[in-house]
Amino acid sequence: MTTARQEQSSHADRHDLDKLARWKAGLDAPDILSSSKDGVAAGFPVCAVFLVSPEDRAAHDIFRRYRSAFEELGGGFHHLVIFGQHGISTTLTVFLAELGLEPGSVPLLAVVPLDVAGDVTGDIAGPPDGAGRVCCLNLPKGERDGELDDSQSWGTALELIRAAAAGTAPRPIPLEGVVGAVGGAFRCGSLAGAVDSVLERLGGAE
Repeated sequence: MTTARQEQSSHADRHDLDKLARWKAGLDAPDILSSSKDGVAAGFPVCAVFLVSPEDRAAHDIFRRYRSAFEELGGGFHHLVIFGQHGISTTLTVFLAELGLEPGSVPLLAVVPLDVAGDVTGDIAGPPDGAGRVCCLNLPKGERDGELDDSQSWGTALELIRAAAAGTAPRPIPLEGVVGAVGGAFRCGSLAGAVDSVLERLGGAE
């Protein structure tokens, strides 16, 4: 007999694997980065990935705050994605492994700068100090306590993203200056490579 926990896990696996496949299609689109005539990237400045558990309601609310902001700024589906919302899926755990992290690391926000001229399969610009190609920010666990506090690291990062998307701040975004930010890198060397690797390991690659 299938237990409720098994059903939740199966639903989470299906949901996140489908989302991963749709995300890959967006990342593979030729206009993921739009460049100006002088070769400077002028498209949306980041991809943001929320990695959470179902109990992390505060992190879910922060994701919704990011979604509203990204929609206002012209970001697409492929610029913002969340895994684990419906259960600790295999997609979530394998994606964490691509970052060298364990499931206990959730909830967190991984921000990938998209400030290069070219496509997402190439080298993605990292912080100026070379700390890595991904900036990871811890998110509050569990239920939120009152109103969201946008003075926390996730709020600071969102304001930097807003400014960069509006063209009023330098790029690449100086996320290394955000309190609590930890630089890292995908094992495959790029976001697109990590997504391809996860799909291959889960049997979802074409």
